[in-house]
Amino acid sequence: MHRSLVVFVTLPLLDGCTEATSLTLDRPMDEVPETQRLPNGDRQFRFSDGCVVVLQPDRAVMRSESAFCALYQRDIALLYASAD
Repeated sequence: MHRSLVVFVTLPLLDGCTEATSLTLDRPMDEVPETQRLPNGDRQFRFSDGCVVVLQPDRAVMRSESAFCALYQRDIALLYASAD
C-alpha cells in the first residue's frame, strides 16, 4: 500500500518536470538568422519574426534595425558578423 502511494504522488511531479524541460528547449535566442550581402556591401540578418538587423560591410557595427527587434537578436547579428 505504501509503494503505490509513493508512485501516485511522484508521477505528477515528474510530469511537471518534463513540461518545464520542453519549454526550455525551444529558445528563440538560439535562432540562426538568414544572412544576405546587400548591393552596397552591408550585411543583413533576417530573423523568423521579421526582425532585420543591418551591419556595416567590414566591421561588426550596426547601421539599422527594424523597430520590433529584441536585444538578443542584435547580439546574435553582431556575434555572427564578428566571426566574418
